[in-house]
Amino acid sequence: MAPQLTGAPGSAAAAGAAAAVKPQFHHYHHHHRLPPRHHHPSLLSKLAFWSVCSLSLLLAFLLLSPSSAPAPRAAPESPRRSLHTSASSTASWGGAAWEKKVRASARVRRARGHSVLVTGAAGFVGCHAAAALRRRGDGVLGLDNFNDYYDPALKRGRTSLLARSGVYVVDGDIADAELLAKLFDVVPFTHVLHLAAQAGVRHALVDPMSYVRANVAGLVALLEAARAANPQPAIVWASSSSVYGLNSHVPFSEHDRTDRPASLYAATKKAGEEIAHVYNHIYGLSLTALRFFTVYGPWGRPDMAYFFFTRDILAGRPITVYESAGGSHQTTISRDFTYIDDIVKGCVAALDTAGRSTGSGGKKRGPAPFRTFNLGNTSPVPVTQLVDLLEKLLKVKAVRKVVKMPRNGDVPYTHANVSLAQRELGYRPSTDLQTGLKKFVRWYLEYYHPELAEKQKQRGTSNGKGSRGRNAICANVRDHGLAEAQVGVTVASGRSAKYQPLVECTGSCSCGGYVTRLTLYPAGCDNFG
Repeated sequence: MAPQLTGAPGSAAAAGAAAAVKPQFHHYHHHHRLPPRHHHPSLLSKLAFWSVCSLSLLLAFLLLSPSSAPAPRAAPESPRRSLHTSASSTASWGGAAWEKKVRASARVRRARGHSVLVTGAAGFVGCHAAAALRRRGDGVLGLDNFNDYYDPALKRGRTSLLARSGVYVVDGDIADAELLAKLFDVVPFTHVLHLAAQAGVRHALVDPMSYVRANVAGLVALLEAARAANPQPAIVWASSSSVYGLNSHVPFSEHDRTDRPASLYAATKKAGEEIAHVYNHIYGLSLTALRFFTVYGPWGRPDMAYFFFTRDILAGRPITVYESAGGSHQTTISRDFTYIDDIVKGCVAALDTAGRSTGSGGKKRGPAPFRTFNLGNTSPVPVTQLVDLLEKLLKVKAVRKVVKMPRNGDVPYTHANVSLAQRELGYRPSTDLQTGLKKFVRWYLEYYHPELAEKQKQRGTSNGKGSRGRNAICANVRDHGLAEAQVGVTVASGRSAKYQPLVECTGSCSCGGYVTRLTLYPAGCDNFG
């Protein structure tokens, strides 16, 4: 989730203006007294009368007129509370029934499990991470403000999925100090997975203050609540690969410089990393920053290219593909697309290895872990290839509009070095772009276009040979005693043979292990596409 937070930018300006017109008082001593001047009594009386009248009218206008500061922007039909909350706002939390739901959601259901506060739980990564933690028996409580940066209905849909698994998502703001204090008072969280943020690079050109409020002020509010909590939780939070900015050394390593951000979003995430270091150094908070690389998958964010490309291709609208100057030629933008399941595995591993905070009562008792990891796929793909794959999966030709990349904060290339995460977290991304996009497209069609999903399913299963192939593979899996499997082929790779996944085995099987020494020729079945 990426909270888009609203404020009243006019308040600071008004305060400045008030200070500018503050009356100046000059003190004159007796020897500086000016010689007396003679005025006509009638003129003085008129001047005093009209001055009093003018001042009265001015005061009445200021008192009775509405404030010139813009009201906080809220999503239509959305009951959310923004970060910039007025004193008259009604709290949407509290009470015995609310506390009971909070405790029930955060209750641990496995031996040595965690009790985790997941901020941004209605967001893309937050929803998947909360569900994964819950599935293995951890206590999980969500927090989200359901803002309107993109369609809140999608966030509500994710929350409905979490509710079915017993995860309660509190409707509230990460900068609400009173709410955070209450949550830490009701539940002694062992960990915080902080994913709430204002996401997106280009939106900063439209609403820059939302990034400062969410990514800087919101982070500080959370860290303040955590350092005052007893016990202090270990915190894992989402930084971004954007912090590498104009860095030209590839693949991007945690040791590379991050002092040249290309966007305000990147600058706020870099500021967050520095702020986190302060709280680790002074208060002994255990802090782990995860730099995500272009996360995609089912239930994703509509502001991401793979998502709105899919939408526009299906609608027959042109899609804009950026190209960047690369020396004497033009090159298309490339991204290290990372599937959501791989990111979630990295998040969970970071929580499991976080180490304890060492503070108590807001005072540091000893050194605490402070870590930073890249979480990417390590295989950058040109955006043009992304479009090619979408055309194949959607069975629709895209109308492409290739233009030069504008100076909007985007960078031409990202590539993650994940060797540190591999060594410390056991992180090994395993989903290639074609496999991940296939899963995303299947979800997208079922969620937004169920009629198209049904047609594609009927076309795929109408081929008898494809269906027989699927059943034979699943039977082969069962014969080998494997409950879960994925079919693949062996392909030549240099001097050695490299085993690569080709298709999923569906029906009675699901993705998980591998079946070797088996070659499949799809013959039109959509399950083997």
